[in-house]
Amino acid sequence: MERAFNVDFMVVGAQKCGTTSLAQMLSSHDAIVCCDKKEPMFFSSVDNWREELSDYHALFKWREGALHYEASTSYTCYPYHNRKIWEDLYAYNPDLKIIYIVRNPVDRIVSSYMHTYKRGYTDLGMERALVEEPMLLDMTRYATQIRPFIEQFGADQVQILFFEDLVRDRSIIMQQLASFLGIAMDGFPDMRSFHANRSVENFKIHHKYDQPGIIMSGIRRYFPPLWKIITDNSGRSFKQKPRLSPADQEMILYLLRKEIEELEEMTGRDLSGWRAIREKETAGKQEDYRLTWYEAKVKLFSRIKRKVRKLR
Repeated sequence: MERAFNVDFMVVGAQKCGTTSLAQMLSSHDAIVCCDKKEPMFFSSVDNWREELSDYHALFKWREGALHYEASTSYTCYPYHNRKIWEDLYAYNPDLKIIYIVRNPVDRIVSSYMHTYKRGYTDLGMERALVEEPMLLDMTRYATQIRPFIEQFGADQVQILFFEDLVRDRSIIMQQLASFLGIAMDGFPDMRSFHANRSVENFKIHHKYDQPGIIMSGIRRYFPPLWKIITDNSGRSFKQKPRLSPADQEMILYLLRKEIEELEEMTGRDLSGWRAIREKETAGKQEDYRLTWYEAKVKLFSRIKRKVRKLR
């Protein structure tokens, strides 16, 4: 199997754990080249990946001496995507390094639910989604998701990071990345200007418009304000984060208790803070944390006005 180069490392998840901010940090280093496509999902969506490697490698701007990487959270979505992805990645490059970032399970589930709802993948309220949408919990089974990669590649080729460190002190993450990847710490710029994604009042397009047809593609290209109106999904945005009742938090932590224990063994980190129930956090009705129709439309037309001004 002939190829010009190998991708050196990958950020494989977890979804809604700061992977976008992490990728932004990595891409800012002068010794690292990121994939042109944000999440190529190549190894989780292409069955005959060996035959299409040239297309995959075309997503990178090859630079001699640099480290090349991509970030696809679908690589840790077992069992919903490629169920032997760690074997495929090892076959592709046995020297590949794996980066996996995790966060408090309750916080990840809330953030994931918000993303799923805004994108139109579910119409359920969060309490029902916890029971009827198993992926919310399954993708939070961190030990289950990352264990096969450790067994396949070896622990020295897998780095587990924590979202809490990314928020509290990014220099901790930079030091871990520099050591793990063998790059200079001073290659990272000032990280104080980097910000995590906002999940509240952050508009997401409905997934049905991800691959528009010819007509809709033309509208998106030549009539951006009209595209904004047609694809307006602001009614699914949130004005504040949904809150889980202590009972729901307790259920989540009970179902994930073994996962947390195993992750503590893997990382040597005390995760007792994850087990704390936020007693003062009470669940609100869905209409309490979603934008009203009026609020959504006001924000939509404000965005359109800004867009029109830029076109003048």
